[in-house]
Parts: sequence; C-alpha cells; structure tokens
Amino acid sequence: MNSIERTPTGVGKEFGTGLRNTSKYNETQRKMDASGSVDGLLDSTPPVGLNLRLIADMQSIPCLAENIQGTPQQGAILGLAIVDGVSDFKKFLSSSLHTNLQSLTVVDIDNTILQEVDALQIPNVVTMWKDAKHTDLPSASQDIVLRDHLGNCCPPAIDRDIDKEAARITKEQGISLVNITTSDMLWKSPNRSIIPFDTVKKILGQSGIDALQTKIFDLSQLKHEFGSSVESLRGMLLEIEPQNSFVIFGEDPDGHGEWFRPWNDHVRQWEQDGFQILEVKEREGNDSHEPPLRCHRHNVILLKKGTNI
Repeated sequence: MNSIERTPTGVGKEFGTGLRNTSKYNETQRKMDASGSVDGLLDSTPPVGLNLRLIADMQSIPCLAENIQGTPQQGAILGLAIVDGVSDFKKFLSSSLHTNLQSLTVVDIDNTILQEVDALQIPNVVTMWKDAKHTDLPSASQDIVLRDHLGNCCPPAIDRDIDKEAARITKEQGISLVNITTSDMLWKSPNRSIIPFDTVKKILGQSGIDALQTKIFDLSQLKHEFGSSVESLRGMLLEIEPQNSFVIFGEDPDGHGEWFRPWNDHVRQWEQDGFQILEVKEREGNDSHEPPLRCHRHNVILLKKGTNI
C-alpha cells in the first residue's frame, strides 16, 4: 500500500478532530460493534458503518449486485469520519454487493486520520491528502464513490464543488452512495435559536455571508476575521443562504461548523451533475450534540448517467 501525494490543503485541514469528538462517532461505532445491531443507535450521529448497514437493506442493492457480477470495483471514499469506515466499506462490498475492491482511494483534508488508515496496511487501499473538491483521481475512473455526511462538514459552495468532483470521477453507470442530513427538521431542535438570513447579513455584512458560504470551517476562523463578538453566535441556527440553508457552530473549543441544506437543494445539484436517484431511505432523529439537533437523514443511492464530465 502506498499513499498518494501529501500536500497541505489550506483552510479546514485542522477541522476534523473537533468534529469527530463532538459527534461521538467512535462511541456509536463501539456500541454497534458490541451489539451487532443498529437498534437504539438511530438517534446518535451515525458513523459510516451504521449508514452502510441501512443501505444494505435497500431494494436497489440486489439489482446492483447482479449488475456488478462479482467484478472487483475501483472505489473512493471522499471524507472519512473514523478509520473503521474503511473496513466497513469493504464489508459492505463483499456482503451486500458480493464483490471486492480492485482499489480504494480514501481522500481527506485531515492527514491525521489518513495516517491511521496507512498504519492499518490494508491491501489495495491508498490514501490521498487532498481537498475532496480537487482530487487527483482520473475522470470516469471510479465504479463506486462514497460520501458520508460530507455535505454536513463543509460550507455549501465547497460541498457543491465536491458534488461536481464526485460526478467527474465516477464512471458512466457507476454509483455514488451519499449519506446526508438535511435542514428540513432543524426547526424542531429543542433550545436552539434560529437567526434568519437577513439578520445574519445585518450582523456580519455581505462579506460575512460570503465567508460563511465559501470558506469558514469553524467559529475560531469567524472570530479571527470578524471579531470576538461573534462568539455569541455559537450554537445558534444561522441561516446563511435564503430558503433554509444553515450553519451551526459546535461546543468544542474551536466551534466546528456543521452545515444543513434542504433536501431539494441536494437533488437539484445531483441532477445538474448527471446523477439519477435510484433509491432513498430517510428517517428523523436527534444527533449527538447537547442540546440535540433534530435531523432529517437520508441514505441515497445515485447512478451516474450520460457522458462523464
């Protein structure tokens, strides 16, 4: 196993640790591994292993497995919550799609978790320390691409660019597995104040809105650029695009951000990028924050259609 290109990726590369700790991915993973079930865990922030178990039961999976016919797959994971996600993905391919990996490239902006993957020395797995919106993967090279709540881990403009990159690297008739939490149920979150778009714009100005949409990953960054008074925005639901697109800055010292857009916004982007929705499984539940956010979660199977970009 060899790692692919190690180059620093700029803003956001320090972001992963705070998000992983606050989201309690490892804790949920341990409970799932111990019980062998997802029962009682659907109100926790889900690691990829939990999401893949839910996808494995979707109606499209047997048909996809039949189409693959055991052919080894070239795969990519864009953004990795915890290192267990690599082995969980391999198990999903073997148990649900009845195939294995010809190669798997794990892309992330946090080099620490990639070093953990490298240390496992898993056959056919390589790591790439890059921003997922600009990978070094060739166009139309991947049979299956996994994005696990990546859209909740970066500003909306960046996430839309990652969508485009996923479309670029996916083969025609390849599949993309997307796990996403939308903003549609956030208004049910207990003890959370909602700050509407016009008010956020008055507080931060247009430059602040632009920054929140394109480059701010945590509250520490926002305070550095716009002053310490924005600490008062921690924990609030800040509408950063009209029509229910929000960021929430969390409880860790840096105040990592999490982003939530409406379901229809994601659908429009996927369709523009040449994906067809094969199947969606959705559920409503809380996450691991205190106070909890009320989440509308979606497990989505996308098919790449037409001519690859």
